[in-house]
Amino acid sequence: MISLENFIQNYSQYSDLTSSVRTETIAFNQQIYPLISLRFGQADKPTLLICGGIHGLERIGAQLAVSLLNSFYERLTWDQVLKNLLNHVQVVFIPLANPIGYFNTTRSNGAGVDLMRNAPIDAEDPTPFLLGGHRRSSNWPWYRGNELQAESQFVLSEVENILKKSKVLISLDLHSGFGFQDQIWFPYAYSKKKFPQVNHLYMLFQLFEKSFPHHIYKIEPQSKNYLTHGDLWDYSFLNYKSNEQVYLPLTLEMGSWIWVKKNPLQLFNKTGLFNPIKQHRMNRTFRRHRPLFDFLLHALASHETWSQSSQLNSEVIQQKAYELYY
Repeated sequence: MISLENFIQNYSQYSDLTSSVRTETIAFNQQIYPLISLRFGQADKPTLLICGGIHGLERIGAQLAVSLLNSFYERLTWDQVLKNLLNHVQVVFIPLANPIGYFNTTRSNGAGVDLMRNAPIDAEDPTPFLLGGHRRSSNWPWYRGNELQAESQFVLSEVENILKKSKVLISLDLHSGFGFQDQIWFPYAYSKKKFPQVNHLYMLFQLFEKSFPHHIYKIEPQSKNYLTHGDLWDYSFLNYKSNEQVYLPLTLEMGSWIWVKKNPLQLFNKTGLFNPIKQHRMNRTFRRHRPLFDFLLHALASHETWSQSSQLNSEVIQQKAYELYY
């Protein structure tokens, strides 16, 4: 488990290997909470962004992000191959995007705002009641808020800064709480329109299918499940990416109903619907998603294989992508 004290203290050890560390603070109930971003590698290279803890109640997202960060850092202390890889890619971690929510065990931030409903973008089609985001009251879940929150701005500004220099970006946002299967969602959340860079997604995940044919994920657009207002990744894709750039915002939605099925008593725990409670299940979750992280890292280092080949026979690839995902 992460405590506020060790979360803050741990980042002093990374300074010798990061290319930059960005830290801001937010206050809640006379307590200061940090917003932290750590960058490794070259800013003008293809970039992998790992973001955890946007929903504080989904604690396993932040815990997985910190686990990936700690492992990545430890390997950098001895793994020359990984060090050399950073000449070709950049890796950025925002391990805990909603520290107030995490340390106070709430989905929202201190103002009661659901950060993943907070961006200034409205859904084009009807959304599920409340779930899709609303402005009725901060006492109800999925409240959008009336202004962009500091935590949302921190995440969006990181994406914007990355895309000012990098031509290829894959972001992976870590969540839990939906269904019995781990899923990878891609945009859009605000619309049923087809994602403009679905060719690139198709080529990327064809490599993933061939490299890991027994992987655990269901891959599809979020719009197949439900639409929402205010999605940060939709907003960043529509506002920060230029025409020549490749930007694939992905969301890992860990199927928390699996943990509940194995241990129904955890429903009586406040965090039990969204997180594994037993330590061995947490450890298994940390191991479970490491191949995806490694694949995305190496796929970015060799991005020409999929990001440029998707331009070849584009109509054929697009048709295959539409048939598979839509």
